[in-house]
Amino acid sequence: NYSALSCFLKERNKMSKKYKCVSRNKKGKIYYEVEFSVDPSTGDRKRFRVKSYKDQFGIDFKTEKQAFDEVCRIRTEYNAKIASASANRPQLDIPFSKFMEDVYLPYYKKTVQSVTYQTAYPQYKTFIEVFADKKLSEINIRECEDFRLSLMEDYSPNYAKGLWCKLKKCLNYAERLEYIENNPCRKLDNPKGEKPKTEFWTVEELDKVLKTFDQTVYEERQFYTAIWLYFMTGMRVSEGLSLKWSDIDLKNKVIHIQSTLEYQGNGKYVRKEQTKTRAGMRFLEIDDETVKVLQNWRTVQVYNREDNFVLARFNSPMNKTTLSRMLKRHALVAKVPVITGKGLRHSHDSFMINVLKKDVLYVSARSGRTDKATTLNTYSHFYDRQVVTGGAEITEALGELGLTANPATIPPSKETK
Repeated sequence: NYSALSCFLKERNKMSKKYKCVSRNKKGKIYYEVEFSVDPSTGDRKRFRVKSYKDQFGIDFKTEKQAFDEVCRIRTEYNAKIASASANRPQLDIPFSKFMEDVYLPYYKKTVQSVTYQTAYPQYKTFIEVFADKKLSEINIRECEDFRLSLMEDYSPNYAKGLWCKLKKCLNYAERLEYIENNPCRKLDNPKGEKPKTEFWTVEELDKVLKTFDQTVYEERQFYTAIWLYFMTGMRVSEGLSLKWSDIDLKNKVIHIQSTLEYQGNGKYVRKEQTKTRAGMRFLEIDDETVKVLQNWRTVQVYNREDNFVLARFNSPMNKTTLSRMLKRHALVAKVPVITGKGLRHSHDSFMINVLKKDVLYVSARSGRTDKATTLNTYSHFYDRQVVTGGAEITEALGELGLTANPATIPPSKETK
């Protein structure tokens, strides 16, 4: 009898599987349990469940079908409340331009450095010009696709990908704040970018460029010093521009990198006591020749006190655009690839890997990168071309340990026997 009752209960529970969200408890009593993601009364996105053994009139369910009908009624009522709540919040359905200027850009400005904001603002203005006064809720997936295709047609792959990802972040933020229910960009693929190629100089090419400077001219001595310093240290451009003589210990051959220089326009600069990454705060050992170059420059520099900038003519920091123009001009004279300040950093890392055979951890630490994988991904083609050494060191270690490939033919245990 017990087994028959057990089989009956199993069959009865199986029957309830036909109706989603409807179940029976151990005593066979029918109930429903429904889960929702938004509270219609507050609009908060917080999951909550509704469970009951009775219908809206307080009557127990006699069949699974009755419970399922109650589930359908509750869901219909829930959707109607959500729609009504959305209709009663017209203030959230604002134009895209107003959302960007009043909501997103103030938020973005607080999350990045001011120089990053200034660089990105023209890109965000592109979005504002395209979608202008169109309401957020009216931006659909087809319009987003048209914009994505136009980016791929008008810009380089990497620039198009960067713009598209920025637009997606804007609409993601609108979704998080519940200005829109869904980001229309989410279902669309990102444009395919290309691995950026940064030109760099070899030591031989650096030598050609340095020979184009007349070091008897004050300005050219400054540029000569700047190129040498960046090539031999791998500093970021803003890190080098912010260096003061107090940051350099020529006696112990160490540079303390602890700041960046930010240009604010109208000839105004701000020296920020921070670097791009936490790993950027570092002590950097320099070579004897670099020490001589710095000593020679400080000897002729007009303002050369401890609190003066190193790469400055009259205590006015060098501008990034000035550095770029100078690099281009002298590269053309020397007939070598035209590179940027970032290219000098790339050149240093190439020198470390290809000439000094340094590993990725060393190069990453010297360059002030937080993520070692970034260095490996950027310079993997350098490592692919070089022979990975270490055989001689292993041979020497094995010899000292007495481990040989020609051991005794007869094991000692058998010789004893």
